[in-house]
Amino acid sequence: MDEEKQALRKVMGGMFLFAMAAGSIIGPWLVMMQWWISLSGPSIALAFVVTGLLCIPIGLVYGELTSMLPHVGGPFVFIHNAFGKEAAFWGAWSLMLAYSTVIAFQLYAIGGLISYLWWPEMPHSALVIICVALCLVFYFMNSRALSLSATAQFIMFLVLVVIGVGTIIAFVSHSTFSTDNWTPFFQTGGSGFLTATGLMVTMYFGFELIPQFAEESKYPVKKLWIPLVGSIIFCIIFYAGLCIVNSGMLPFDELTKTEMTSATLLKTHYGVGAQYAMAIATLFACLTCLNGFWLGSVRLMYGMGKSRILPRWFDGLNQYDVPSKANLAILLIVFVFIAISGTRWLESLFTLMAIGVAICYIVSCLSFIRLRNKHPEWQRPWTAPGGKAMGVIAVICGAVMAFYTFKYFDLTLWVMFVIYFGGLGVPIWAYLRYERKKYPDQYVIDVPTGTV
Repeated sequence: MDEEKQALRKVMGGMFLFAMAAGSIIGPWLVMMQWWISLSGPSIALAFVVTGLLCIPIGLVYGELTSMLPHVGGPFVFIHNAFGKEAAFWGAWSLMLAYSTVIAFQLYAIGGLISYLWWPEMPHSALVIICVALCLVFYFMNSRALSLSATAQFIMFLVLVVIGVGTIIAFVSHSTFSTDNWTPFFQTGGSGFLTATGLMVTMYFGFELIPQFAEESKYPVKKLWIPLVGSIIFCIIFYAGLCIVNSGMLPFDELTKTEMTSATLLKTHYGVGAQYAMAIATLFACLTCLNGFWLGSVRLMYGMGKSRILPRWFDGLNQYDVPSKANLAILLIVFVFIAISGTRWLESLFTLMAIGVAICYIVSCLSFIRLRNKHPEWQRPWTAPGGKAMGVIAVICGAVMAFYTFKYFDLTLWVMFVIYFGGLGVPIWAYLRYERKKYPDQYVIDVPTGTV
């Protein structure tokens, strides 16, 4: 088939976009609840509310940018139009850090779920094998038509939401639930609460996937802000509800010692069937998150290939009109993250996700302000309320997230961060600069722009 005549197919409706974003945002709360609560106690619910509210201005900015530049690549396209190809590369490189680590994180979360339910003494080598096998499954599934992955995402999202809401109701209605367990509300003090608020940014990471699917969306571009912001608001309620009801089931000291908190409590009070229902919901949360970010990372790399920031090899489509070469590249990148994650996979990957996305949010929102000044003539089917002021607020929100995430860094995290940006990013950036100078005809810049 002539690849030059191929194009991405428009298959994503509004509900599928919402499920793609919200399903990607919702993380494996069963695996993480114990850690979340240990960060700040019952106030972790408030931390989710605060972080979610910080994301809303960013979501509104992304809504305007996507309506103006509805092209695959999303933030990469925004930054490229505002600040040029070099800034676009580093913005995309930051986003790829978050995309790759969130995929690796979800794979390990699934392994942790298997260990909890069936294989308590599972060796690390077995966990790696399981992760690699799951990678191969998603690689082959996402090499088929997007409608297959989008439909699976929608169904799994509905199931996990039903079970999640059912869990909230089950806990609140149980006799052991007590608001006395919420005292003191800030178990680790103000510092612990602020750290938790900064770290929870990664649990809202996912709404910005919608711009990645702009070219495959049949939903009106002027309405794309609705699933963007709607997914954030939904997850504020969902996360806060789960955290606050879990915090009411046991005192803080006991709760932080309860492994796989929600499932263990359900088993104790409602039996094994309820425990397995929670396990299914968590499995689907991992799978929807993994699926969304895998698809998004493929489209980010595909967009970079189309714009010739990466070699044109990356913009190849297969017979299903989905990016095949970029899909293979993501498979190999995730293999690397699995290999280097080591035993501190939870904290290390979680924090690396946060800083990668926070950097991209800041640069994307700066791009919003820049494009308002640089190209006021471009059509904006939908405009963010407040105009440039909303952009400034969004930049500040992103900076707050980045500050508190960097504050959490230790030596191990700094080493991983430096390796990613300096050890990997700089050589790749330098090589691509060399290639563009040596073979300029193969790297003709073809980034999509706005319309007048």
